[in-house]
Amino acid sequence: MNVDLTHSSNRADPFPAFRWLRENDPVHWSERLRMWVLTRFDDVSEAVVDATRFSVDRFRNVDPALTARRPDMQEVAAILKHWAVYRDPPDHTRLRSLLARAFTVREVEKMRLRIQGMVADLLDRLHEVEHPDFIRDFAFPLPAAVIATLLGAPPHEIGTIKVWSDQVAQYVGGALGSGAAIEEARQGLLRLHEYFRELVTSRRKVRRDDLVSLMLEAEESGQMLSEEEVAANCVLLMFAGHETTTNLLGNGLYHLLRNPAQLALLRQQPDSVADAVEEILRYDAPVSGTIRIAVRDIELRGRHIEAGQMVAAFVAAANRDPRQFHDPEELDVRRHPNRHLAFGYGTHFCLGAALARLETGIAFRALLERYESLEAAGEPERGTHIFFSGFKSLPIRLHGSA
Repeated sequence: MNVDLTHSSNRADPFPAFRWLRENDPVHWSERLRMWVLTRFDDVSEAVVDATRFSVDRFRNVDPALTARRPDMQEVAAILKHWAVYRDPPDHTRLRSLLARAFTVREVEKMRLRIQGMVADLLDRLHEVEHPDFIRDFAFPLPAAVIATLLGAPPHEIGTIKVWSDQVAQYVGGALGSGAAIEEARQGLLRLHEYFRELVTSRRKVRRDDLVSLMLEAEESGQMLSEEEVAANCVLLMFAGHETTTNLLGNGLYHLLRNPAQLALLRQQPDSVADAVEEILRYDAPVSGTIRIAVRDIELRGRHIEAGQMVAAFVAAANRDPRQFHDPEELDVRRHPNRHLAFGYGTHFCLGAALARLETGIAFRALLERYESLEAAGEPERGTHIFFSGFKSLPIRLHGSA
């Protein structure tokens, strides 16, 4: 049976398809995606960890057949090949160790008060909106403002940067779009890259208290990041820092509203918000899957994966594997332990995980403290990406503002 994960019904709710694949064809060849699809926890965790068999490096040597079909990919690959998430060891080890200097617990914790202030301001504005949309009015602007501020972008430029960053998903999220949409995505990526190239040049001359300056100053065993590496990874951080956290916030509220008993538990025990964030990450991961390239021929569960073939490791499917989680289809905000794969695993564990957790925890705690009740106010609109899970729109009603 060929399961089409690009079908509109599966993009709206992929979990029934994931369930079927996990139980009946856990190493599935997808004709539509032209890649192998992994859905079991053990297989997915192995694929994201074992760089000797599964490579992330798919932009340094782009398939000529792809560039013939998509001329834009050559230009795009010149930027994406510098992203740490698309590099294998030892290149990834060097890049990550240098980039990680900007995401230490100390650096992230310095943002707590600023994030609390941003959340309070957005909630003040949300209360004044006649027909509030949680994505438009809160979940999108909050993480975008946080990461742009961290990177050192001036506040008046954040709106433009957000637009460009949002367009990058066309390349890395598996979006299905027209030629016009692809061109828009290319332009967004190039403009965002050029913006950060100029910001890097500026910070090279005059340092500031921001991530760009920290990345330029970072040194490991006598090595430093090049300006091109800093600019390219600023694009990565801007994109990943707002796209994934927007999805996390939206997915979280959507599922809490659909599970009022869990929402009530969280209201009664606000100190359990950290566990609730982990459960939301498990239940509906913002990044539903990641792509690897088979380094050599691999035998997996009786299937033969040829060297060079692409492998889609769906963490969203793995996070509901009953072999790993008790009652995985149930949302349980008190679930513990919760060894999910939403932030990846091993050497490619998400650099911004602590920041995303901090933002989301502050946001949900403040939201529940501010409003006595929240409810859906219409049909939400899902995104169309295959490898990202999130909402474009989530209309809500708010009651009892404190």
